[in-house]
Amino acid sequence: MSIIVGLLGYSIAAVVYLLFSLLLLTTVQSGFQRKALSWVVFFTLLWAAVGASQIRFAFPLGYFYAVETIRNGLWFLLLYATIAPRFELTNLLNGPWRRKGVLLGLLITACLQLFVAISNLPLNQLWLVTQLAQTVIGLWLIEQLYRRIEVNARPTIKPMCLGLGGMFAFDFALYANALITSGISFDFWSLRGFVAVLAAPLVLLSARRIKRWSTKIYVSRDVIYHSTLLLVAGGYLLMMALVGYYIRYAGGDWGSMAQNGFFALSALILVSLFLSERLRKQLKVQITKHFFANKYEYREEWMKFAAVLEEDGVSPYNIALKAINQPFDCQFASLAIIENGRFTVKSCYNVADDDPQVLLCLEHLAFQAIEHQWIIDIDELKEDSSVVPFTVSSKMLQQVSKFSYLVPTSTGEGFKGVILLSSPTAIHSVNWEDRDLMRAISRQLAVFLNLHRSNLALAESQQFDTFNRMSAYLVHDLKNVLAQLQLMSKNAIKHKHNPEFIDDAFETVDSAANRLAKVVAHLSKKQRVDTVVAPFLLKKALQQVVESRSMGQPKPQLRFSLEDDFELVGDQERFINVLSHLVQNAQDATQASGEIMIKASSQDKDCIVEVEDNGEGMSVEFIDTRLFKPFDTTKGNAGMGVGAYDAKRFVEELGGHIQVKSHVGEGSLFRLFLPIHKI
Repeated sequence: MSIIVGLLGYSIAAVVYLLFSLLLLTTVQSGFQRKALSWVVFFTLLWAAVGASQIRFAFPLGYFYAVETIRNGLWFLLLYATIAPRFELTNLLNGPWRRKGVLLGLLITACLQLFVAISNLPLNQLWLVTQLAQTVIGLWLIEQLYRRIEVNARPTIKPMCLGLGGMFAFDFALYANALITSGISFDFWSLRGFVAVLAAPLVLLSARRIKRWSTKIYVSRDVIYHSTLLLVAGGYLLMMALVGYYIRYAGGDWGSMAQNGFFALSALILVSLFLSERLRKQLKVQITKHFFANKYEYREEWMKFAAVLEEDGVSPYNIALKAINQPFDCQFASLAIIENGRFTVKSCYNVADDDPQVLLCLEHLAFQAIEHQWIIDIDELKEDSSVVPFTVSSKMLQQVSKFSYLVPTSTGEGFKGVILLSSPTAIHSVNWEDRDLMRAISRQLAVFLNLHRSNLALAESQQFDTFNRMSAYLVHDLKNVLAQLQLMSKNAIKHKHNPEFIDDAFETVDSAANRLAKVVAHLSKKQRVDTVVAPFLLKKALQQVVESRSMGQPKPQLRFSLEDDFELVGDQERFINVLSHLVQNAQDATQASGEIMIKASSQDKDCIVEVEDNGEGMSVEFIDTRLFKPFDTTKGNAGMGVGAYDAKRFVEELGGHIQVKSHVGEGSLFRLFLPIHKI
């Protein structure tokens, strides 16, 4: 039965590769790679024909081995030519002897195999070793081709790698088993034709996809890593086969048991190499230490960094935090920048923006890190705080467990911020090269974020410029209305008793009133008078806000937790306008049956004024991107979108800051922190 299967398999392979060869003859040859493909397909056809003939007529295997060696050599040549860009045969012939030695060795091996076959000399185990070594070389070249080719070119070469990989892997198992058992299994041998048949369409698919069989390559750590794994595995299996053969030859009855033991041991080692994460990491460390001068593949790191910065639809602060966390894979990370003299958390990863440890690091370490441009190793400071040029509270450090590094990020244009990182999981330990990478990325991110903020400021300035131009048109409308009214007043002296004039006058007044209403609607939120900075009673000002907004629904209520004569220093009229706008926004977002509460209290050196409602609420994205953006409104033509923006500007001009907390469907809370100036 095996004879029939083998004869059928090799015959089908011969027919398939004959058709493949004829198909290649009909195409226009371009380049050495195409010629090499034609040669190797022809010799695979010859290999299949000789294999079928050997099974049918039982002539010496030396003929078959010789053809197989030449076929393998041509496969090697094609694979190497595919790896090397602009490869020509003259490059190999004129190149180093180590390259020509492989080709020459294969030719000598094929000639010796032919000589043995012609002389009817018996084949020994040496020939099995040579054939096994060829399979190892083939697998190594396939792995090199797939790992070293550009990622976007892998789909074109993948079918051929799968086909040839399966063929050489099957041959490896065949010859390894033959060395161990001191004989070729005919069951294995008879299936080789079918394996070659399966490889043919995969090779053909790559041949149709690849136009020139030449792609730019680069040598990376992954190439060395996977090649090392493959070479170690192949070398061990080859050694195992030789030792197994010796044991069987010298061990007598217990030789088979020893062979089985070696098979089990080989499987265990291969599983350890390819599946054990610990061994894989140790191997990567050794390769990095002994084969590369740098710890990182900087070209790849900057390509990944650039790809992150190009992401759309994401907050630039989130992008920046992702970019610096990418090489280190930290479990926790946070980014904060200095705004109005204090740190504001802009982005967090796996940690809340008001996490006590984040606030603790920002309060005690961030300013020192920026001032000294020092990457702070928190774990190192816990052991010895004298390593930094500033004093740090050891008690405070013991309260920090989530974060291990604080990286400053700043520019000469005034942008300042810090990045908090937990202990990296992508590397075993942080050394000077990791710190340099952190510093380099942080500087690039500082430029990136500063550019983002500059663009926002420019856009804001352009919006104000647009508003000024719009105001010019509105003033023009006011002049037209004024001219109408002046003309009507002048004519009234002569025609005030004329009924037609009276009717026309009412129409003119009505038209002017409508036009003025439109102008006032656009300008009411933009009016500015000279700022009057003086002490004023806070409770009285808040009562005026409540009284003025009591015409709307729901009516605001006041909860005052300070002394009745508590005073603030600032522009009272603008303060009332700002609070009125916030209350009006709350009324617009709250049903008539809802609640709006105005609260006043103090904390440390700040007076806190709150406007809280239980209305529609806002999303986090809206707060971050639209709430304080001027001229961005959700009320359509009914608003100009400057109420919240005006409140923020007013509070910051006083040296305070504004805080917003909101949830969709639950309401919003505006908290104004106003500094207390004692007179």
